[in-house]
Amino acid sequence: MAATLALLAASGTWWWRNDRTTRFLPADTAPFIAQFDAPPAADSPATRAELDELLAMQAMRSPADEAAARADRKTDIAHFYEALGFADNPPSLPRTRALAELVEADVRVYVRAVKSHYRRWRPYEIEPRLHRCIDDVKGDRSYPSGHAAFAWAMAWLLVEVAPDRRAALEARAATFARQRMVCGVHFASDVAAGKRAARLIIDEIRKDPEFRALAAAAADEYRQALALQPERAE
Repeated sequence: MAATLALLAASGTWWWRNDRTTRFLPADTAPFIAQFDAPPAADSPATRAELDELLAMQAMRSPADEAAARADRKTDIAHFYEALGFADNPPSLPRTRALAELVEADVRVYVRAVKSHYRRWRPYEIEPRLHRCIDDVKGDRSYPSGHAAFAWAMAWLLVEVAPDRRAALEARAATFARQRMVCGVHFASDVAAGKRAARLIIDEIRKDPEFRALAAAAADEYRQALALQPERAE
C-alpha cells in the first residue's frame, strides 16, 4: 500500500480521464444515478432563469474575477491547503494528497455516469451571449458539475482530517464550485447537483475500512505538519 500511495502522490490525476474503476465505491453506478432527478429541459422556463442568472454574473464579472476562476480551473487538493491553516509555504502532505487522488478518482467515475445518463448541454451551448472564461470543458456534459463535486468532496474529506477547519473548508468549496458559474460553463442546478453528488459519495466512502485507515494517517500527517508551522492561519 505504501508503494501505491507514493506513486499516486507523485503522479497527479487528470480529472476527465476515462477511468471506470473505483477504489472505495461499488462498481455499479446505477443506484447512484437513480438518486438524481433530470435537469430542466433546455427550453424550459427554469433553464431560461438560470441562463439569465449567468448573463447577469457575466455582466458583473471583472478581470480579477476571471483570473480567480481560471486559477481554480484545475482540480488539485492544494487549493484547499490555505483553508487547512497553511497560508504560506504549505507542506506537501503526501499522505493527504494520495488519499485525495483516490477519492477524486471515485468521484470522477460516479459523476461521469450521471453526466452520461442525462447529457445536459453547457449553458454557452444554449445561450450564445455567454462567453466562457475557461476553455477546457468542450466535449463534456454539464450536469452535475464535476468541479463542484470535486470541491465538496475534497472539503468533506479534509474535514475528516481536520474537523476544526470545517467552516473554512466548506467556504473554500463553495467558492471553488461557484467559479464555474462565474465562467459561464455551469448552471446553478449543475453546481447544486455536484454538491449533492459529493455528499452521497463521501457518506458512502466513509464506510470503507481502508478509507478510514488512510484518513487517520492523513490526520496524523496534518497534525505533525501544523505543529511545525510558526503561525496558523485563521
